[in-house]
Amino acid sequence: MRLPFSSRLSRLSHRLRELARNRPEEAEEFLDTHQDEWEEIAETDPGSAADILEALHEEDAADLLQDLDADDAADVLDEMRAPAAADVIEEMTTAAAAELIAEMEPDQAVDLLEALEEEQLRDEVIAALDPDVRLAINRLIVYPPDSAGGLMTTDYAALPVGITSGEAVEALRRLHDEIGSNLTYVYVVDVQGKITGVVPFRELVFARPHTGLDEIMLADPVAVTVETDREIVAELIQRYHLISLPVTDAQEHLVGIVKVDEAMEAAQTEATEDIAQMVGAGAEETVYTEVSISVRRRIPWIALNLVIGLLLAQMIGVFEGLIEEKAVLASFMPMIALLGGNSGAQSLAVVIRAMAVGSLPPGRATRAVRREATIGLINGAVIATLSGLLGGAVAGDAGIGFVIGIAVFANLVAAGIVGASIPIILRRLGQDPALASNIFLTTVTDIVGFGGFLLTAKLVLGL
Repeated sequence: MRLPFSSRLSRLSHRLRELARNRPEEAEEFLDTHQDEWEEIAETDPGSAADILEALHEEDAADLLQDLDADDAADVLDEMRAPAAADVIEEMTTAAAAELIAEMEPDQAVDLLEALEEEQLRDEVIAALDPDVRLAINRLIVYPPDSAGGLMTTDYAALPVGITSGEAVEALRRLHDEIGSNLTYVYVVDVQGKITGVVPFRELVFARPHTGLDEIMLADPVAVTVETDREIVAELIQRYHLISLPVTDAQEHLVGIVKVDEAMEAAQTEATEDIAQMVGAGAEETVYTEVSISVRRRIPWIALNLVIGLLLAQMIGVFEGLIEEKAVLASFMPMIALLGGNSGAQSLAVVIRAMAVGSLPPGRATRAVRREATIGLINGAVIATLSGLLGGAVAGDAGIGFVIGIAVFANLVAAGIVGASIPIILRRLGQDPALASNIFLTTVTDIVGFGGFLLTAKLVLGL
């Protein structure tokens, strides 16, 4: 049971978080010599304790964690980001790691185990667990992390449909230690274990003792299967304002629940993965990923950029004579490509965000492209006029200003269309819509920006 968090301890934990981030050695030395304060912080505010440990070296964090009671240490591990917690676990013996993981909630323990880089260590830790704990973890670890099965917890309240509300309350008193805080909803199942309804705990408490569960339950509640993608899980929880969402297997048996905090964390993870993939970084890459893995994931996209750069250089080389006669043209080329790139990135972000929250079904894709094309036309006209006037004034040549205006207009229109189209095309091809989309966009805006500008200059200026 957690104790009230005093203002004194709150100030101390805040100072220690700042100290750990700026001078980790001093923070570790203080905690090592002030064991009582460290234990109190971990017991009353595991979130702050987790922040402190994440800022320390893995070896020091592992030592401090093992100084705590197993249940307090497990609470702190629960609050840590899985990759950081895995780094700490890797500094412990197999027996010590298994002891802490056994105290964690199964779904959190699975997240931590999946974050371990070495499969051998993961297998050794699982093998060292008690049979019941090992069974609970093995039931969850088979599901992909981005599925409802990978997000769910098996600690939930499920009662048979034939009992009364009074009997249900008595049963929940006996289950309290097993299901902890997951008592917001009580799920009603039939004799086969299939979900038939849900009763908010508040309604159950205020119901008359002899009222049957089937009389107060909400029949046919929203549910997902273990294979359901995490994006859909987060969308359903948000749409129906749920605290948790039941998960069933292929036979419609209730096997777990996804809590709202897990769903929101999954949605945040999905969004950050999209950002990483837009620029060619690995979807699962974090600051804790091994350098060799990050290098392998990034090199192909950087090599693709190299090839694209060489093609652009070849294309510009075709206009070498033009640039020699009007050297000032070269100074405006980066500006035109930059304007197109920024405009296209805006369209790209809007479309990918719409896909991420499920508000862009395939039937509305064409409308989304038309919308971004219209925005490109309007913005292109405004920015083209402005850039043409300013460019002509800077160059002291109205002809060059006219060329700049045409090139900017064409690039912004192309950027709007391409920025909206790339993720839609990738989705139709069965790929992640964010997959290196920014690299593809930049390729188009650079080609249209550089090539279109120089070609227009050649035609308009007659050089």
